[in-house]
Amino acid sequence: MQIFGIGAVVSLFLLSTAVEAGRTCVVEHSGKNNEVAPIQQAFKDCNNGGTVVFPAGQTYNLKGVISIENLKQVTVKFDSIINMPVFKTSLVNEKAFLYIAGDSINFSGSGTINGNGQGWYDAANNNAPTLFKIKATNSYFGGFHVKQAPRAHFSVNGSKNLTIENLTLNTVSKNSNKPAKNTDAFDVSGASDIIIRNSNIVNGDDCVAVNGGVTNLLVTGLSCTGSHGFSVGSLGKDGKTESVTGLKFTNNRCTNCSNGVRIKTWPGGKGNVKDITFDNINLQNVEHPILITTHYCDNNKISSCNKDDSSSLSIDGVKINNIYGTVSAKEHPILEINCSTKTPCKNVTVDNINITKNSKTKKNICINFVNSGLVPQCKQ
Repeated sequence: MQIFGIGAVVSLFLLSTAVEAGRTCVVEHSGKNNEVAPIQQAFKDCNNGGTVVFPAGQTYNLKGVISIENLKQVTVKFDSIINMPVFKTSLVNEKAFLYIAGDSINFSGSGTINGNGQGWYDAANNNAPTLFKIKATNSYFGGFHVKQAPRAHFSVNGSKNLTIENLTLNTVSKNSNKPAKNTDAFDVSGASDIIIRNSNIVNGDDCVAVNGGVTNLLVTGLSCTGSHGFSVGSLGKDGKTESVTGLKFTNNRCTNCSNGVRIKTWPGGKGNVKDITFDNINLQNVEHPILITTHYCDNNKISSCNKDDSSSLSIDGVKINNIYGTVSAKEHPILEINCSTKTPCKNVTVDNINITKNSKTKKNICINFVNSGLVPQCKQ
């Protein structure tokens, strides 16, 4: 699979050097305990070749969301703390707490984005906006920290040639009876030539969720704890036609996760899932280590489950190799491949699976999987 030639690296280097010569805008304090306006003003003033600076030692408090579009060749030196608004139901319909869109954006530093998610968890409100939505081309985001996301941490949509790396994400509720739900680390859709790598994640939903329209994605060097694993899908809800191709998950780790690696599509969906690689994945105490299903159903959206279960998206060309670690005490198989009668899974290879069972581990499942008889794991 061809990913990210030298041109991408050169473009980022030219971006980082070129904008240094432009104007510098240090984000000011408004004195009103609400820094939405000065942050947006700094981006406006330093668009087209400037540098926006969030200096170390500064804290910016927000009472509303930030939406910044049409950026071009902007460097962001982010070393401050940004505190997002506290729980307010009026924010539910916003597309993101922080929305950044444009071309040639270099956003990096050691700063922290505090999502102030505890109020959302305590209210059991899972409808908060995404914390950070990125729609960018030829861009880079890296080095900073995110904590207490009210919902998903990052949404990547409409992006191309984008690298996200060296992040620390930590979202855990302080109240065990009110968990931090729907807090995906990275949701990716409608994007191509994307790298997500070398980050540490503690959250309460997918570590990475790949949705429709994604091509050429590399996910590597992630360490995830307490998540729902590395997911392709769900895809094809309500008969929708969707496609993903050219995805590679390699050299990742998931600890105390409900799932390890999985592909999930809805019954009745159309389209294809093709050229997917899961390689060298360390799974420790994971409930469902390897799961491929075309029968996905979300009990919270039961009306979407009542479809013809005999067909779904075509799943073709999946490589699962060197998946190792331990299964949890739950009574689940290590390998579950359960596809549809009219659209069976094909060209799926399963090699070098070394996951320690327990006394409750059930027999592996291989249903409507072409040539499953040639896969030794299907007989275990």
